[in-house]
Amino acid sequence: MTAKTSKRSISTYTRATAVAAAAAAVLALTGTAAQAADQSAAAPVSGTEGIITVGHNQAQPLVSPDGTTAYVVVSGTGNTVQVKAVDTQSDAVTRQATLDTAQLGLVAALSADGTRLYVANGQQLVVLDTATLTVLTTTALPDQPRQAGWNPGLLTGLTVSPDGATAYVVQNGPTAYRQYGQGRVVAFSTAQHAFTGSVQVPTSFTGTAAFRPGGHDLYVGGDAGVFHVGTAGTAPTLVGTVGGTAGALDYHPVFTPDGTRLFAVASGYKGGQADVIDPAGDTVTRHLTLVNGFADLGDPQISPDGTRLYLTKADYSAGPSVLSVDTASGSLVAAETVSPDEDQLDGLAVGPDGHTLYLTGSIGSNGTLQIIAN
Repeated sequence: MTAKTSKRSISTYTRATAVAAAAAAVLALTGTAAQAADQSAAAPVSGTEGIITVGHNQAQPLVSPDGTTAYVVVSGTGNTVQVKAVDTQSDAVTRQATLDTAQLGLVAALSADGTRLYVANGQQLVVLDTATLTVLTTTALPDQPRQAGWNPGLLTGLTVSPDGATAYVVQNGPTAYRQYGQGRVVAFSTAQHAFTGSVQVPTSFTGTAAFRPGGHDLYVGGDAGVFHVGTAGTAPTLVGTVGGTAGALDYHPVFTPDGTRLFAVASGYKGGQADVIDPAGDTVTRHLTLVNGFADLGDPQISPDGTRLYLTKADYSAGPSVLSVDTASGSLVAAETVSPDEDQLDGLAVGPDGHTLYLTGSIGSNGTLQIIAN
């Protein structure tokens, strides 16, 4: 592990400092010193800047609700899937688990309370206890409806309901030579450790998924639109396609914390664009051009206060970066662009403190986790 100062901008650091100062002022005005101490103790911690070698590639970061632990799911030694827990204060790997052989379609999700980690690899779902990284269950996905000789589709997304009761796996449609079937969303009961139902979505190529905070509404990205999936029952149901997203290539949806806006970030030849969706009516309210011309954007994350949308940008000439978008105006905040040390990026998570970035990627042949105090 090598710790170093990140390449963040001065104005971004100033913004984070200003937020912290404002919070301290509020505490001083609204409570006693003891109350302030109690609230401070309960506040999520910030990570310590550093670069930690975690494996080889396909690294994905997730952060505990209190900010003390970063979990990295990565392809490791012998092409196996490894899960590593990193102490965000010391930047040390404190525990790890080795799973099965790494497959295409490796996705992961953390429960809202931080006690369970879900890893979908190939055609199976693994559940781990985060306290020990012990594997609790390994469950094969139910076979995807497909014709004889067709292969099951790749897994593209995994998310957990806000109440932790159900995990949802998103899967591309089955494939044959130049032929593609419909994708699907599969529900997994976290209490029964069993898959309980699925629903097809009207596209072959799916993306990631996002839950509307406080509700039973799941939104799934894809090449043919953003799909609204109802999750109130045991099996998911297709509510419909968000108006205005057909053909927008909005593969990556992410909600603001208040659940009033859904940002759907495009991929493919429409990379660099995004749609803002009102979930109350399932309509596009704004179309954003985040970058003029084509840009390979991904891994959208919303800050806990809802004011910033963070995105990774791949650039094989100038190197990768993390872009910051003002969610109110939909404009890039150029002064807050971060240039990490990685040669390429695989994933991004925003810490619960709102200004620590956790980036996974690679430097040379090493898979890395970089913690940046943004």
